[in-house]
Amino acid sequence: MQIWMWLLAAGILLVVEMLTVDLLFASLAFSALLAAGAHWLGYGVVVQGVVFGFGAAGSLLFLRPIALRHLKKKSADQATNVEALIGATAVALSVVTQNQGMVKLNGETWSARSNSGEIKDGVQVEVIAIKGATAIIKQKG
Repeated sequence: MQIWMWLLAAGILLVVEMLTVDLLFASLAFSALLAAGAHWLGYGVVVQGVVFGFGAAGSLLFLRPIALRHLKKKSADQATNVEALIGATAVALSVVTQNQGMVKLNGETWSARSNSGEIKDGVQVEVIAIKGATAIIKQKG
């Protein structure tokens, strides 16, 4: 194959990768670039095919899983929405019972319910769950 064919294949594969974002086609585009490099070094079409095949196998079996692990890694400080509020500290703005109450949570006023017993006004509490727009809390300590 001519070098422009390998480069065209790599370009098309990269465009498909941008549409799918799965790193499958990026691995194949990398392999096509390796095959283009083999052509540039003067190797024939058989060697180019072998380089493409081994490049594809190697990148799919070894590089892609590592890259996917790093891309999909989620640390505790990246929690979003309700997940970010679980375990947060709040302050009771009123007496909080198992039926009603108000807390200051993350700079906002939330309706709250105690998971057990009554919690007095001004006490620091911990959010253990969010049910709709109500924080389920327990007294810290």
